[in-house]
Amino acid sequence: MARVINGTTTPPQAAVDMERVKWSAQAPEQASKGADGVKNYLAVDAALRAVVFAAGAAAVAVMLTSKQSKMIHISPTMAIPLDANWNQSPAYIYYVAAYSTACLYSIITGVSSVLTLKKRGDVSTKMQFHLAILDSMLLSIVSTAVGAALAVAYIGLRGNPHSFWKEICNAYGSFCHHLSASITMAIIATSALLLLVWLSYYRLLKKIASR
Repeated sequence: MARVINGTTTPPQAAVDMERVKWSAQAPEQASKGADGVKNYLAVDAALRAVVFAAGAAAVAVMLTSKQSKMIHISPTMAIPLDANWNQSPAYIYYVAAYSTACLYSIITGVSSVLTLKKRGDVSTKMQFHLAILDSMLLSIVSTAVGAALAVAYIGLRGNPHSFWKEICNAYGSFCHHLSASITMAIIATSALLLLVWLSYYRLLKKIASR
């Protein structure tokens, strides 16, 4: 049966051929858009992992150099040297361990993503699922670490009169400045990791929806 296109009668075979031509013309354009989307996703993913590594490494480095020694008067006529150091608090030890793990993790996952891209052109759905789960687990670890560090740092800054804990930042100013800078970097790393988790699940949902 003939088909009317733009006021002219077209044979059935010609109509089918025209549909194939249209589809073949649109296919490369759609493939190009898909490739651009994958590249954009991988670029953002790599950038966020680089931020996690850089901010996490800075947080650890500043914390490790936070030691301060000072002569503290224990009586009107006697003063003894006392140190303020990060390894005196279990919360800070956990904090350093958590963000050191985050730095190592960001290096491993960043390299594996680049290698996978070179071999396949895109991250597989299975690997994307594993990355999403691991990113979420690491986010929970670093979130608890920065929360614990903030709690101890606040006590050092303000003290706790109900428990008779005195503030130390009035005596160990340099130590507290290191803590403040380190925790700021840690919050940046945690925020980047949160964005990375959202991006991982978004990409995973798009892969599942396209099937």
